[in-house]
Amino acid sequence: MWRTSQSMDHRRVALPHNGHRTGVPTVEVGTIVVCERQAWRVLEIREKPEDLWPEDYEQAWQTKFTRWAEHETARAAGEVTSWRAPLEAWSEPVRAQWFHRPVNVVLQQVDKPKSKPRHLLTSVSYEWQVLPEHYVVCRVCNELPPCRHMETENTVGREMAEADRLMSIPRGACLGCGEAITSRMKATRFPGPNLWRPDWGTDTAVFHARRQAECSNAVWQYEKQWKERGLNVLNPTLPDGNKSEPTEGDQVM
Repeated sequence: MWRTSQSMDHRRVALPHNGHRTGVPTVEVGTIVVCERQAWRVLEIREKPEDLWPEDYEQAWQTKFTRWAEHETARAAGEVTSWRAPLEAWSEPVRAQWFHRPVNVVLQQVDKPKSKPRHLLTSVSYEWQVLPEHYVVCRVCNELPPCRHMETENTVGREMAEADRLMSIPRGACLGCGEAITSRMKATRFPGPNLWRPDWGTDTAVFHARRQAECSNAVWQYEKQWKERGLNVLNPTLPDGNKSEPTEGDQVM
């Protein structure tokens, strides 16, 4: 879930039985909340009539009530827990006090006070990101930081840095840590085209088979991409997700 990087806190709507203890700050009419990376002011909060609950909420409530009924039936029959202790009594759930019940919230963009209000349906227990009256937005796109442009720039920067790191690794070295793999070291080698260094040719993606974070994390990331490309299917002699036995100090995948 995206979160703004500026000062804010999380709150639930100001309705009874919202799952929080009393005295905790809540979302009220006039509160500024975050929705789709923008600031909105709350115009209205009202309970959804029970006969108008959406199907998914109704099913979730029925599941909760059924679970309670089954538990109480088992308790009355003398069933015990896995450690042989008597089952404890559960309080009967009350529909109007269920903190996952639906609620209608009406919002309006803060900087567009004449815009059409937006009606949302959410759970009473949903935790909103709440902003103070003074908050910042991107002057280019008017989104709260980090905006999509900032995220794209950061992603591109990370990808370029990773590309530079991979290109600096000597041929045959571990694609995780960049260090050489000696004949005495166990290694994990992936058959097929090299997804990270295609210039090395096929069957050249190799990593140290050790628990060092740089190596083990790289193996996990590479294996995920390797399977997404279907390369595990193209190498049927190697069972999907399994490693063959080490050969001459190497563990082949």
